[in-house]
Amino acid sequence: MTTFKMAYVILCHKNPEQINLLIQSLSHMNIDFYLHVDKKSDLQKDIIHSDHIHFVKEPINVQWGHYSQIECILKCFSLIREQGQHYNYIHILSGQDLPLVPSETIMEYFRENQGKELVKHVQLPNASEMWGCLYRVSVYYPRFMVSRFKPITKLRNRYIDLVMSVPFFKRNLGSLPTKLYKGSNWMSITGECMEYILDFTKNTPSYVHFFKHSFCGDEIFFHSIILNSPFKDNVVNEIKRYTDWDTGPEFPRTLTMEDYERIQENGKGCFWGRKFDIDKDKTIVETILHSE
Repeated sequence: MTTFKMAYVILCHKNPEQINLLIQSLSHMNIDFYLHVDKKSDLQKDIIHSDHIHFVKEPINVQWGHYSQIECILKCFSLIREQGQHYNYIHILSGQDLPLVPSETIMEYFRENQGKELVKHVQLPNASEMWGCLYRVSVYYPRFMVSRFKPITKLRNRYIDLVMSVPFFKRNLGSLPTKLYKGSNWMSITGECMEYILDFTKNTPSYVHFFKHSFCGDEIFFHSIILNSPFKDNVVNEIKRYTDWDTGPEFPRTLTMEDYERIQENGKGCFWGRKFDIDKDKTIVETILHSE
């Protein structure tokens, strides 16, 4: 019988102690880890090294909202392919995630649901978002305009309204599929789906180039490939992850011991939670890991 294997893609930029705890809590003889450590960070030397842990050799400077958020995932996928390993599933996590259940529980679920692609998504235009969320791709964004700096945010919003109000100013979406989808980039996909994504990006450079001037395109890039592919019929619209997008003050909320009961209640059925920060609240990290 073929061995069931999984891989974790972990995107990280801070807290090597917490990353090590994450890896240790998920470790299993049939699990490998592929890490992209932000080029701005100097963490790799402080992260566990073993035969089951692989690092992207030429990491990039990941910036919020930029194409780099797509590129770092693609680099991890390419590293998996270079290793020549076949994985039944690849799970994308951040370095601030933690498992909410034992690793074996996660493996058993995916063994029983082999072939399912866990991809949280909505089709665009999405009526609940500004301009149906299409402003993320319909507007051409100079690099300086993709920033969290408040004056830039105000400028960007005026720029978006101008471009979206005048059809002539909008980008030609001919490089994109007719149906676009948006969702969380923290997903669980089959090895075959990952290979499809790599082949698609290699064979369709116009699609990749288009997203280099999008806004937070990582939440559309992968979803629109998968939901327009032969894997569409296998997609389950969930990701088994607990995230608090409602409470604030940050979005998503950084979880602390104040959230523990809420995690236990609202996180039932979830395998991972985010986001945690060991520098902000070490107790919640220890409590979550000891309660698996």
